[in-house]
Amino acid sequence: MNKHQRKGFSWRFAAILFSFGLLFVLAACGSTTSSGTGSSGGGGVPTVQPSPTSVNGSGSGISNGCPSTTAVTGTPAKANVTVQGNTVKDTVTAHSGDIIQVDMPFGQKWNGPTASLGVLQLQDPAGYAVQSDHACVWRFQAKATGSTLLVFTGRAICAPGKMCPLYVQSVSFTVDVK
Repeated sequence: MNKHQRKGFSWRFAAILFSFGLLFVLAACGSTTSSGTGSSGGGGVPTVQPSPTSVNGSGSGISNGCPSTTAVTGTPAKANVTVQGNTVKDTVTAHSGDIIQVDMPFGQKWNGPTASLGVLQLQDPAGYAVQSDHACVWRFQAKATGSTLLVFTGRAICAPGKMCPLYVQSVSFTVDVK
């Protein structure tokens, strides 16, 4: 009998450990992480500020699925290349010095690069909301020739304590700088 009690105890212990593990996995579903490959080249390339002023925002970007709470006042300089996340091609061509703007549509919790990648220098803030375009925006400056893969992921925007679909939409494309 003593032997069975120990087996029962070990099964209960294993079930508790499994439950905690499952809890941590499910809790991570709403977390955000950086995606993408490449390197910033050299010993850390400083980021370039867009021409408008960045100010701490009210978080309207978060409610629309953008990772940044920063509000951008004014209008940034027009990008040479604009990529719409829902109509992206496999490869986007740009030239050295060009500003590349990536617009990911509201309605999903977007995640994208948070640092410079390869030949692209990220302009801060990364993933800010532009209400007029209904999009989360990332802007990069092409600093050299070469290719860099950009990866963005979208997840469901979920209300706390409510059922939520579990999916991850991956949008990736290569920027080829000539």
